[in-house]
Formats: sequence, structure tokens, C-alpha cells
Amino acid sequence: MRIPRLPSFLIGLALSATLPACQPDKPASTEQRTPALADSLALDSLSDPVGTLDTTPVRRDWHRLARPTRRNAPLIVYRSVRSAPAGLQDSAPPPGEATLFDLARKASEFFQIDPTQAAEVRGRDGTIVRISAGTLVDAQQKAATGPVWVELKECLTPAEMVLTNLSTTTTDGQPLQTAGMVFMKATAAGRPLQVAAGRTVRLELPALNGRPLADMRLYYGQSTTTPVRWEKAPEMAAPASETAETIYTDARPMPAYGSGPADINRLIRYPQEALASRTQGVVFASFVVDEGGKVLNPKILYGLGHGCDEEVLRVLRQTSGRWTPGQRNGEFVKVKMMLPIRFSFNEGQLTATDSTPASGQEAPVMAAASLPTAASEEAAAAPEPTDRYVFHCSQLGWFNADRPVSGATSSYQALSSETDATTSVRLVMRGATPSVLVGQPTETGYQFDNVPAGRRAILIGLRYQGGTPYLAWQETTTGQESTPLEFQETTLEELERRLERL
Repeated sequence: MRIPRLPSFLIGLALSATLPACQPDKPASTEQRTPALADSLALDSLSDPVGTLDTTPVRRDWHRLARPTRRNAPLIVYRSVRSAPAGLQDSAPPPGEATLFDLARKASEFFQIDPTQAAEVRGRDGTIVRISAGTLVDAQQKAATGPVWVELKECLTPAEMVLTNLSTTTTDGQPLQTAGMVFMKATAAGRPLQVAAGRTVRLELPALNGRPLADMRLYYGQSTTTPVRWEKAPEMAAPASETAETIYTDARPMPAYGSGPADINRLIRYPQEALASRTQGVVFASFVVDEGGKVLNPKILYGLGHGCDEEVLRVLRQTSGRWTPGQRNGEFVKVKMMLPIRFSFNEGQLTATDSTPASGQEAPVMAAASLPTAASEEAAAAPEPTDRYVFHCSQLGWFNADRPVSGATSSYQALSSETDATTSVRLVMRGATPSVLVGQPTETGYQFDNVPAGRRAILIGLRYQGGTPYLAWQETTTGQESTPLEFQETTLEELERRLERL
């Protein structure tokens, strides 16, 4: 019995009619590269003079712990350098004993970018930072030109906020409800950078269940206090390059998906209806790739029917968010694309029941001419993302998406037989936008000011003595009297697991 050969797909990726024949430049690299160091003990920042790191083994037992809580949040490691970085010659020596927050706080990610090109940094937990070319400058407002390290720390859950010693209190003591906190710093040759005057950095934070709240606002952290306190950021308009609704038909480089058309080819499945009807030919689809690599407004310009048109639209939606966006003058822009996909098979080698391509089979790529795009279509508006918070930040440091706590507030007392420098008590109010408040020690325990009454909350006591963590956990309702906190010995692993229940 002769086994019929299965269908193949010829896919050609064509750009707009105005695309030049030369190869585009590579986009600005945002490849994540982690330098050989962990967070410093006193700073949530990277002050790495690139190229000066030593390979001398670092002592890891001074904090008296046998092993780290997790591999990507290591014990405190101090790097060795051949010479002290500029500006840090007078830095204080490391303390004789680490604190619990030094050991358990959320680890940062590090990226190396080219500041002369538009760059995008994506955190593991969904944060997106977009930095336009020429945005990062030094203290003299001189634009950075060499390699720049970007540090990103995402604290989006109550557990991460508690373990990183963060709170949701303003500088005047008012409580906030948070949708997430992020720290970002940029350095070049060990020196901190800042945002140029009149420029902004675009920050996108994922929203719970993809549904952002309309009343969330951006707050800047004031790092002169511990824990960090917050001040409302001034309203910043998006740069003209972001508000303009122009959709280009050419860019340098043009948007790209994966390593080329072959990556799209692997996603195509020959529709069963098209197989049964022996339908073959080319489907032409148009779409827009926005600044974040999303596919907008996909539609069929010339179709075949029998399920082929729907299959092309399905693949375009599947690839949305995974395209490398196009650039013009170092800025990410919206670019209109045209994609021809050929459905074909050899007559006599296909039966109506054949619907699955052979394992490992890959269709050749077709070089197809692009269709002209009407100018009137280029003015079509692309909407802002609706599944996350978008802010435009005029500075670096700590960022917080917050709203004020509503309702009447009063003081709340957490009873404790001991108050000392090694103990911290937090009041975490539950909800989609939680609050994390810090208790101030008193003679009878810890006092919380400006607490809304009648809210479900959890009192969390943290103590670190002799290299051993202790935890007190008490569910409560604000406005009601609490029972004395009871601390129990635990491990860092168990502490993290317990706090994840928040």
C-alpha cells in the first residue's frame, strides 16, 4: 500500500511595498546577562564597573546559614574588585551580621543594553520597561554611550514585599493599596545614570487577572527611609513618539518573528475542510506590529476560504506579543506588515483524511512580492494595552502602582511581650490590592496608625536572632483587640512558603 505524502506549507514573509532590499540592522540588544554578583547588602542597586570583577571565591558562611533559601535569591555575596569603583572608595565595610531582609529579599535581574538604541527590558514576572535612545544620562546630563547595566527588581506579591522590607505607606503616614512595586537602576562603568530632563521611561506592570483598576496612580519611593515610603508622582504625559498614532510601512529594522518565516511555518496546520476540497493557493493577510511586539488589527486581504483564512488569523493571534518590534530613529514604532502564506500539496499524493504534517517536515520558504498598502490605512489608531498598568516615569528608583485606602482610619495595637531591634511586625490587609503596614514599637507591642477598621488582615512578626529566623502569624480583623504574638522558630524555606499563602 502506498502511503500518501502529507501536505506542506510554503510561507513567505513580505514587508510593505516601500521596504528596501538591504538587510536591516539588528535591534538593540536587551539580552539578559547576570553579572557575577548578588544584591549588595546596603543598596538595591548595581554599581559594577564592567570588566573589573574578580573570580576569587567569596566566603558564604559569615551569616551562619548552611545554604541559601533558593538558588536565584542567594545569600549575600560581596564581589571582589581589583580597584574600588568610582564614588565608592569611602563605602562602609559589610556588617558583622546580616538581617533577615538581607537574606530573604527578592533577587534582582540584570540586563546589559545599548543606550544609543531603543531598548526593552522584560522581567520574569511580567514587568516591561522601555527606554528610548538617548534617555539615560549621567549627573552632567551627558548621554550614556557605552554599555549600560539595568537592574530590575519586581515585588508584585505581598510575600515579596514583606521579605524585601517594603510597605505601602506615604511619607506623611497615609496607607495605600498596591498593585505592585518595582525597583530599577541603570549604571555605566559603575556610575549611576538618570533620566534626561524632559524625557521619560515607560513602565508597564501586569494587572491582576489582566484587569487594571482605573484609579491606580504612580508613586515614587523615597529611599532615605527604611522601609521605603512613597510620594505621588506628578502626572507625566506620554512622549510625542508614543502618543502619535502614525503607523509606518517601513522601519529599520523591520519587525521580525523568531528567526524568520520558518518559525511561523511551523505553526500552520492545513485545515481539514481545505484538504477535503483540494483547496490551495496563497492567503494574504495584513496586520500591525506595535511597539511591544503585539499583533494589532489582523485581517485578510485576499483569502481562499475553506478554513485557510481562519488558520492564518489564528497563527497571527498566537504570535502576538512575541514579535521583535520595528524601529525608526532609535524609537519603537507601529509598523504595518503583509504576510502571504501558500497552502499547497501535490495532486494525487493526498487523501481527504490526511490532516497532519509529517514529523519533522518543514515547508520551504517562498519569496513573495508585497502588496501596496493604502495610505489611508496607515492612520488607523492602535489602542493602549488594556491588560496592564502603563506609566511614564521621569526618574529611576522605586516605583509603586497605588491608590489611597478609603474609609475611616484609626490606630491598631499588636500585643507583644518583647520589642527589640531584631523584630519587625507587619499588618497585611488582604484583597486584590493589598496593604502592607509597618508597626512601630511601644511598651506593650507594636502600633499601626491610620488603619481602616473592619478589614480582614494578618499580623506577621519576623525575628532574626543568632542566625535563626522566627515567625509569628495571627489572623485578625482591624478594629478588634489582638492576642499577644507568639514567635516560633522556623527556616527561611518554611518562612517563604508560609508567606506565599498571602
